[in-house]
Amino acid sequence: MDIDITVDGDIPAAQLEDARSRLTALERYVDSDSSPVAARLTLRDRPGHGDRRRERFVADASVPFDGRVLAAHATAPTPAEATDAVVTRLRRQLRRIVDADVAVRNDPRTIRKAIADFDQARRPSPARRRKPPEEREIVSRRTYAPGPEPTLSAIVDLLEDAEHFHLFVHVRTNEDVVVFWRDDGRIGLLFPRGSALGDEDDVVVGMPSRYTEPLTLAAARSEMDLLDHRFLYYIDADDGRGRVLYLRTDGDYGLVEPE
Repeated sequence: MDIDITVDGDIPAAQLEDARSRLTALERYVDSDSSPVAARLTLRDRPGHGDRRRERFVADASVPFDGRVLAAHATAPTPAEATDAVVTRLRRQLRRIVDADVAVRNDPRTIRKAIADFDQARRPSPARRRKPPEEREIVSRRTYAPGPEPTLSAIVDLLEDAEHFHLFVHVRTNEDVVVFWRDDGRIGLLFPRGSALGDEDDVVVGMPSRYTEPLTLAAARSEMDLLDHRFLYYIDADDGRGRVLYLRTDGDYGLVEPE
């Protein structure tokens, strides 16, 4: 697959090659034998818009497929993270075109088999760098969820993107909720207390949030500092939206926010 990269700003050559290799992950979804494929990626460095803790780098990517052009946009603290985000979004678009039969895609039997197959092939999580809690920075990013979706579609996104958790808006209740891998190998669904999603138990293990009231980011961080969770799902006290604070492999905190 031919890849064209345009750069606006001072981005090292090694990081550009890394971005190119990440974009080639889309090649297996595209039939390059029937027509030449030119994936395009534009990376922009916005130094005046923040530092590494903010969404300084902008990525725009596109790929032609089946007579149309699929496109994705993302911002992130590093070129690699911005590229990963647009690749994830393009991959999801490609998969949804290829797997156009939504009924089959969301059949619980199909999902159960996919979970079992994925769990057998799942690799151990990479080792996390340990930092003292007081030295951990918070790096924000937006959820990869494309919009409101049902539980089964969110599970497919969790599997396709090889995530440990997936924050999304549930189509039934319009609530920010999370599907995630439990320690026992099953998939859990976290939702606010009192949610109607308590009856979602066909494929997932339904789990109401442990918190009876919304939390501030400072309170969520304090709990993470103290208990060292893998991640913490909470409803934010400022806007009532769901968020996930998690421990990144570099030892800092990541904060996933809704679109």
